[in-house]
Parts: sequence; C-alpha cells; structure tokens
Amino acid sequence: MLPVSSYRQPLPQCKGPKLHPFQKGKADIQFKRLLSNVQGTLDSSDQAGHAYVFEISIDSKTYALKVFKFYEDVEDLVDLEEEEYHQVGSDIVRAHTDPFYRECRAYGRLIEAGLNGKVAARCFGYMAIPAETEKFLQREFEIFDWNRPCEEYDKLPTKRQPFRAILKEFIPDEGPLTDRIVKRILRDLKKMRKQGVYPRDIAARNYKAGLLLDFDAAMTEPHFLFQIRPRYQVDHYKEMDFFKFDQMIEDEGIKTLVRALPNDDYLEKLRPRGRGKGCYKQTRPYGRKQIHRRL
Repeated sequence: MLPVSSYRQPLPQCKGPKLHPFQKGKADIQFKRLLSNVQGTLDSSDQAGHAYVFEISIDSKTYALKVFKFYEDVEDLVDLEEEEYHQVGSDIVRAHTDPFYRECRAYGRLIEAGLNGKVAARCFGYMAIPAETEKFLQREFEIFDWNRPCEEYDKLPTKRQPFRAILKEFIPDEGPLTDRIVKRILRDLKKMRKQGVYPRDIAARNYKAGLLLDFDAAMTEPHFLFQIRPRYQVDHYKEMDFFKFDQMIEDEGIKTLVRALPNDDYLEKLRPRGRGKGCYKQTRPYGRKQIHRRL
C-alpha cells in the first residue's frame, strides 16, 4: 500500500500512462446516493466486486465517484508461474492488475489521446478519501465490505490508509441500447484499441449514453503480460472486447446487424464446397466459451 503522500502525484508509479489527482485539493464531498455496487444494479451478486459508485456533489456540481476496495492479493488474479512473477516484479504486477490502477492507466491513456469524455465517461482525476469516511458509509449506505487489511483496524482512523477513488461525470440513467448506440460503441472500441487500451468488460450495464463507465478490468499498453506471453495468448486478451461486444448484442436482444467479429454462419456460406488449392478456409483460434479466463 502506498503512503498517503503518494496520492498527491500521478498514479500508478510505473512506466506508461498515469492519472493525475483531482485538482480541487480538500474537496467537500456530499454523498447523495449509492448508484451501484461496482457495476450495474444493486444486487447481492455484486458483493465480490472491486468498488462502489456514488452520486456525489462538490461545490454544488454533481459527479459520479467510484470508490475502490482495498486490494492486496495480486497473485490471486494473475496466472503467473513463480519464475514469471519474480521476473516481472511485484510492483509492476500490482500496477498492472490492481483494479484501481487498471482504471488509472486506461484513463491516463485516453486523456493523453484526447479521448476523455468521447469514448467513456469523462474522468476528472483520482481522489484520496479519508479513512474516517468509512463509518459514515457504513451508517448511511450499510457498506461494510472494503477488504481493508485487518491490522489497520488496530490504528486510529486518522492513521489508516485513505480510500482510493476516481471522479467522473455523472450521466443520468438512459434507455436501452439501440442500433445507433452500438455502432458508436464499436467505433469507440476500435479507437481505444488504436491507443493500446483494451477494456475487457464490455456489457450493457457498463454503458450510459453510449459511453463506457468501467475500466477496472482493462489492460493498457505497455502491459507485462503482452511481453511474457505467447502471441496467440496476447491476441486472445486483445480480442476479448470484440467477443464480449457480440455477446452483449445477443444477450440484450438488440436488433442490429452490427458485429465486431465475422459471423460463423455467413462464413460457412462463403466457404467453397470443393477441395484443393485455393479453397477458402476461416478458422478461429478460440471460441466464446474460452474468453472468460480470469487474469
């Protein structure tokens, strides 16, 4: 865990994109309501997630504040051999796998590329929320699960690590996804790919007004797994957005012809029936059932 002083500089402290702190200094935050438990609607299935999202106000302006749980066991989320883990180093593994840092890196790159607020909800930077806020959140929103290290509760609240949060624009609830919106979403995914940002959690619950809300599963270049894993596996990581986009179309029953990947039935019709030189063959190295591998 970083010392409190580290929360005044761009994060994470490693090579690559970084997110700067919100520039208001000691902002007076008014918590209005709990928008969601991590992603999507309030539901008991969300309890194992990475963060809580609140509607808040600062200086009478409304924002969405994503407050992250504490995160210690990075080894549990990355399928690394012991030799690989030591080769990469614990600091890099943490900087590339901690959900808070994943989101910082993704937004840092989008800001560099001039895409902030254009392909995803606008981000205003990260914040450190005083640990004393924990009691208030317990009382007002009945939130008890923060994964705070047990030894921290032996300290006075003023001596505990602050909560890490990311401040974004507040987007009111809108209607279901439409053909027009999913066309935009696919264009935006391609723009992010060109910048080396792979969100990897494409689902209807993570979109409002056609803008992506969540990057806590994202992989952003440079990423250590892209350097130590074989090419086919790296391609698999990068293609996950397209598989999940097409799955979202099916799950939501959206009436559209838009797809990120070739349709297998259509490719079958194109495939020549004869054999021999010049026959068309389309292969897919992995199917949808294989895209859920946990990192």
